[in-house]
Amino acid sequence: MLEDTKHYFSNAVGSVLYVPGSFVYLHWTGEALQSVELRALYVHARNLMLRYHLHRIVADHRAMPAAFSPTDRDWLLTEWFPHTTEEISRVRYAALPSPDPQRRLHTDEVLEALRRHAEVAIFDDIATATAWLEAE
Repeated sequence: MLEDTKHYFSNAVGSVLYVPGSFVYLHWTGEALQSVELRALYVHARNLMLRYHLHRIVADHRAMPAAFSPTDRDWLLTEWFPHTTEEISRVRYAALPSPDPQRRLHTDEVLEALRRHAEVAIFDDIATATAWLEAE
């Protein structure tokens, strides 16, 4: 499943990994979210997608210690996703949300906004998420 994963970028809040020829795997460390570090993860994820002509991403938020701040959530929805999908067509986004509703990024409102830019699905485990991405 993820045995061929390559490290691309990491900082205190998370990592961006690359499954060669397949998808980007973005996940959190559990450390407190800092805006600069959070945004850096997404910028590096887009760079990786562009570099290797990928259009699939798994965002594993299960270890996320808190929901994104409203400012970071707005940045993701109004800047990162629209710019990414202008540069990369047919983006597929598989999300593994935090099990704690207080730490969830993927509320109904956020999912509706994401679906304007990408094909989005929510999963409970990485195997199901990656199977959905690879079934394209």
